[in-house]
Amino acid sequence: MGGIARFRFRLNTHMPSVAATAASQEALMSIKRILVPLPGSANHTGQIEMALSAAKALGAHVQALFISQPPAVTRAPGGLTVAEMGRTVTAPSINWHAEERERTARDAREVFVQACARVGIPMLSANDEPGSPLAASWRKAEGSYVEIAVQRAAAFDLMVAASATVMESLVAIAEQSLLRTRRPVLLAPARLQSDLTDSVMIAWDESPECWHAVSAAIPFMQLAKSVRVISVDRDASNRQASQAEVLAYLRCHGIGATAQVVAPELRSVGDTLLAEGAEHEAGLLIMGAYSHSRLREILLGGATRHILKNASARPVLLAH
Repeated sequence: MGGIARFRFRLNTHMPSVAATAASQEALMSIKRILVPLPGSANHTGQIEMALSAAKALGAHVQALFISQPPAVTRAPGGLTVAEMGRTVTAPSINWHAEERERTARDAREVFVQACARVGIPMLSANDEPGSPLAASWRKAEGSYVEIAVQRAAAFDLMVAASATVMESLVAIAEQSLLRTRRPVLLAPARLQSDLTDSVMIAWDESPECWHAVSAAIPFMQLAKSVRVISVDRDASNRQASQAEVLAYLRCHGIGATAQVVAPELRSVGDTLLAEGAEHEAGLLIMGAYSHSRLREILLGGATRHILKNASARPVLLAH
């Protein structure tokens, strides 16, 4: 066999078929495991509604992770911990804290179970394996809320976190998950007011982070009734080429979209995006996170941090 023939043979045996490539891309852009970390003391309504709505739309397994903080160690004036001062003194207090944590966890689980029943998502027992992708499960953990949630996020396709206006500490959850695990985060409003797949708006800035967010959100956009690509710029010509590129990308995934460039006027980029989302009643806002350096975002602020602090009205999918 000649050199050219040998090359053709090797090429044919190692190149995947078009069907295999398409199947691989479909697998990469599917969302089948959703994590919803629930803090030990908060109203979880928005998070749970958002996670179950996403699971229902995508046929995904959603796991609620209830995270309680261990009781703080109290020290007496002499420097001894309360535990060192005698078991008889501390036992009632320790038992009360344990019982209170257990009661809170039971109440939260009941809320989750009832929410699953309302939308028709089967609830699995602790030892069950999901027989079909659409299912829900419950898990408990104790420790640092941020650390546990971010550690678990790596095993899921998507994390659902409450908007920062609902609970300020959840900014850390969203940031750490985005920056450390590279998993997309879906910010949930206090109350879900519209369907996730009614209208989708992409906050387009052509950064690698924005491309990642668009890729991560393909499953949602394939179900959406309409998709709009919005760029904030005083000069529309700056965005036309890149908008045409993302429209072509979306068409390859069977998604029709329109594009528009909006001038910021006297508002910040974050305020302009939120105003556009409100005006067109977007069911989901998609944007890249921290496209500027992390230090610059901390010192100067930025669209990401602005959205994290103000996205209480509608769901926002962020990716880094």
